Amino acid sequence: MDATSPAQARAMSAEAAVVRRFVHRLGPVAWAHAAAPGVAGARTWHYWWHAHLLHAFSDAQEHRPDPRRARLERELHRGVTLRTICRWTTPFYDDVAWMTLALQRYDLGDRRIERLVRRLADAIDPAVGALPWAVGSSLYNAPANSPAAIALAWTARRGAAVDLDAWVAATLDDAGTGLVRDGVEHGVVRPELWTYNQGVAIGSALALAETAPDADSRDAHLSRAAGLVDAVERWCAPDDGLFPAAGGGDGGLFAGILARYLAEAAAAFSGPADDEQGAVAESARRLVRVNAEALWEGRRGDLFPADPRRAARADGDDLDLSVQLGAWITLEADVAASLTS
Repeated sequence: MDATSPAQARAMSAEAAVVRRFVHRLGPVAWAHAAAPGVAGARTWHYWWHAHLLHAFSDAQEHRPDPRRARLERELHRGVTLRTICRWTTPFYDDVAWMTLALQRYDLGDRRIERLVRRLADAIDPAVGALPWAVGSSLYNAPANSPAAIALAWTARRGAAVDLDAWVAATLDDAGTGLVRDGVEHGVVRPELWTYNQGVAIGSALALAETAPDADSRDAHLSRAAGLVDAVERWCAPDDGLFPAAGGGDGGLFAGILARYLAEAAAAFSGPADDEQGAVAESARRLVRVNAEALWEGRRGDLFPADPRRAARADGDDLDLSVQLGAWITLEADVAASLTS
């Protein structure tokens, strides 16, 4: 795609706004503040928000290669190294999984990946068959297990990835909607439906399909991914395809994560629109496009709204890094999805 295409221009604008408002540099190190100046806690450093920031930079670098961006991305990596005292990890396994995905997106040869992957694999509770949300936690949820499955699928631990994906499907899939519920704690399922859980479940199925050892396994994983795309489309249909909003804070990233993996589905199922796979691709592409366009229409200046149903505001949730980064991720997903049309 031409770097001057409308989708590329929108993504470039969102990227520039995130860098200008949130990213800070000191010599060879960079980091991002959690919110715009003047907001309480604005200078907070968020590990998992930085995982998605790094992931978004890698997406942008693939779409619009630029040595200046590559340099800033290296500086952000140094920032994570300093903030984590060279460990690149936290007690929260969902956060570790997201950071592993960011590093895999950046450089599959990075030696830190194996250390993080080992931490994820070693944390799987054999009595449950899944990862807890955090060290000592009794919550086993989709946002820890599905991204971990994606990360493990690209390693020699693919078998563990298959098991985690199967656990999510058996434990958290809602029979009525086909959507993925949030988690299970003390044997009780948390029924909340969040956009990012649908996204990483799609991503997990696609990663396992791509790394499948045979055609039957590949088709089974693709079938799950297609079913999830269909479930998301039905879920969002009453609102013309717009994703449910989750406010600011961590929720500001949720819809962008769904858009990222819908774009991957558009690529995986790419084909003639009149065949079954092509129809899945078109559904995924349309969902991404509708949400990207709504965010673009709702922007005010260089600020995007937390909810695509309204215009951006110069206060509240819209001042969070997560919200603006989530919008950027959605616009990069639109670039990726457009490349498959």
